[in-house]
Amino acid sequence: MADFEGLLARYRALSPNLLKVVRSGRRVLVVTHIDADGLCSGSIVFAALMRNGANVVLRTVPDLDPKTISSLEAQKFDYHIFTDLASTLIPELESAFKGRYLVLDHHQIPAEDSGNRSVVNAWTYGYDGGKEACSSAMAYYFATTLDPANDDLSPLAVVGALADRQDTGQGRSLTGLNRSAVEDAQGRGLLSVTKDLMFTGRETRPVHEAVALTSTPFLKGLTGSKDAVLAALHRSGMTLKDGGTWRTISSLTPDEKMKLTEVIAGAVGTAEGATEALASLVGEAYTFEFEDSFTPLRDAREFGTLLNACGRMGATGTGISICLGDRSEALKAAMKTLSEYRSGINKALEGIASEPSRIEQHGSLVLVRGDGVVDEKLLGPVISILTSSPEFKDKVVVGSAISRDSDLKISSRVGDAFTGEVNLGLIMREAAEEVDGVGGGHSMAAGAKIPSSKAESFSKAVLERVAA
Repeated sequence: MADFEGLLARYRALSPNLLKVVRSGRRVLVVTHIDADGLCSGSIVFAALMRNGANVVLRTVPDLDPKTISSLEAQKFDYHIFTDLASTLIPELESAFKGRYLVLDHHQIPAEDSGNRSVVNAWTYGYDGGKEACSSAMAYYFATTLDPANDDLSPLAVVGALADRQDTGQGRSLTGLNRSAVEDAQGRGLLSVTKDLMFTGRETRPVHEAVALTSTPFLKGLTGSKDAVLAALHRSGMTLKDGGTWRTISSLTPDEKMKLTEVIAGAVGTAEGATEALASLVGEAYTFEFEDSFTPLRDAREFGTLLNACGRMGATGTGISICLGDRSEALKAAMKTLSEYRSGINKALEGIASEPSRIEQHGSLVLVRGDGVVDEKLLGPVISILTSSPEFKDKVVVGSAISRDSDLKISSRVGDAFTGEVNLGLIMREAAEEVDGVGGGHSMAAGAKIPSSKAESFSKAVLERVAA
């Protein structure tokens, strides 16, 4: 059972010591992950500390491993705060920083480390960290205990949760600790929550492009094909332009949205998974009314996609600037990065599709070898898209790509229609440890980093555990 008051009490107990560190002028380093949840959670903590006059630096890392911890140790900061990572490396952090650190995370944590005084983990307080509490929500409530006025950072908690695909409640809603952040943002007048069509780019893209860009749900015959969508909409007689300007999903009337749904239903027909896909087209839309219309920051899901693009394409500084309020040069740069991000994902998917031998199926487990065609930073998004496709939606998909230090980066996802029971966070951690690597994550999505020479042994260890 979730213990919200217990979580807040823990934060209140931690706050005086941290404020003492801050007000003494000691150097604080915030370390966070490169994905959207990492950028949001790191930015929340950074902003909260800055508002208290902290001497603080924010850095991002694609992975945290013993080598990275040693590098951070050598930089001689006085105190370290880790967000959206580190839960499987507590002994290494303790050895390096000897209590001069704090972990705010939502990934599964080994039982022996859950009581560590320097760790605040969602699971310890009864929240499912894969569905109910993202790292950004954990960071947000930490920030509000430092100062209640930090509730203006609640939108970032919502963005982090949606970007981490935690909208798993009825009608693709946020639940648990994430829901509390939603309610705070609503109470502040920063967020509106409505039922609407769930298309990528519903605020910013022409209708046909928004439908074609949508991969969750995967619309067979339409996803990835703007021309097919446009042709179907033209045949229906829908008005797609207002003067010379393309209309967006958000600009359609309720009757037009109903008609759009009917057109899509006719186009996908009785294709496998069509019924489920159509049912998931309507859900909770989260809109930041204070953001400009026709920017990807107005819709919270699009905001998250933009941040993921920045993180995966090596533009974390740009993403952080947007989280901290830059709506000029950083937003322009991020829009360009988003285009490159989508292009990179499409190229990676085409590369995999062009070489069928890269995909190995072992019952319910699918192994995808992405080395040479998938950039390590794009591996997670690529595996997520593959898992949402009709071909693999009932499978466990594990992908690999060569990292910049020549190790092997691993990303794994469970398809929404998978009927078995697996805990990928545990599987990735145990299999990685068997081959001298590190791994962890959530039950439905997890990752690892292993020596390249141990790829076969790792795959065998994963296969044994998934089969079991």
